[in-house]
Amino acid sequence: GLVVRLRLGATSLAFVSCHLAAHSHMLSRRNHNCSELLRETASALGPRHLTAAAQFDHVFWLGDLNYRTDLNAAAAAAGEEAPFPTDEEHHGQVLRLVEQGDWGELLGADQLAASRAAGEAFVGFEEGPIAFAPTFKVERSSELVYQQKRIPSYCDRVLWKSAAGLRGAVSQTSLAALPRVSTSDHKPVVATFSLTPSEALRGTMQEVRSGGSRGSRGSSRKSSLFGNVSSSFAAGSASFTGSRAYASLDVVRPTVRIRGLSASELVDMDYTGGCDPYCVVSANPYELLYCAAHEHVLKKGEAAASTVKHGQDCTWPDDEVQRCSCSSSSSSSSRSSSSSR
Repeated sequence: GLVVRLRLGATSLAFVSCHLAAHSHMLSRRNHNCSELLRETASALGPRHLTAAAQFDHVFWLGDLNYRTDLNAAAAAAGEEAPFPTDEEHHGQVLRLVEQGDWGELLGADQLAASRAAGEAFVGFEEGPIAFAPTFKVERSSELVYQQKRIPSYCDRVLWKSAAGLRGAVSQTSLAALPRVSTSDHKPVVATFSLTPSEALRGTMQEVRSGGSRGSRGSSRKSSLFGNVSSSFAAGSASFTGSRAYASLDVVRPTVRIRGLSASELVDMDYTGGCDPYCVVSANPYELLYCAAHEHVLKKGEAAASTVKHGQDCTWPDDEVQRCSCSSSSSSSSRSSSSSR
């Protein structure tokens, strides 16, 4: 797999492309491929506790995901016996549904849709409505002709996920297959999107300037690092000499506090049973979090809570969760996530 990140103004984007394990019976392997790809690329992208699915404003995931149509599995999930005991019967029924244009029935037997519904892969991702025939496995021709040895399936997909505060900022404007393309045993899929840019984080400073010969002594004004300043910030005080002097610039940093942090029903992680959980709060961008106590931007934007020994159901005292401030040195919007180990 491949993950590409980029920034468009204040909007952080990531694009994930991959080719997952093939064949219908490899469903569990495909789901594992997804988590493996996210885990192995996390440290190269930013905060080590956040995967690509959690540390960007918007993530687009596309490729030959290889999830298959399985009418028998769909029947089993509904408590029914497998209606198609042979591959030939299964293939024939799927072809009939394709000829009827019954996309809903086909997608009801889609492995990816089932995995998403069960929380086994692509948790939190969205997918637009599919209104075309399966794109695999076809003859290399400008017509849509399926090969007999594979069940026609929606292998080629485009999904996306937005940070919690930005859901609705992305809307899919089209999703279509290109059946006349004949260079592969897949028919390519193309999607277009509309994106509302993220708002920039606006840091603020207070500037007090002497008027000198151009104004009255001790006059003050407010300015911003990145834009207009709210009138609610209080002015500083200073005395000056000379025609032009400046006070120190006081940066206003909102404080981030986490209270009532708790965890329950954690799984056993130690070989003797139990676990020693701790919690890390990460920010996007990582420069956003600033430790007021030590006057520095937190490394990789991570604020930590202490480790609780042998705690599967635990609560952290408020004073053991690191307090931090928003750094005004960042010009990007705030997104945060938490993870526990």
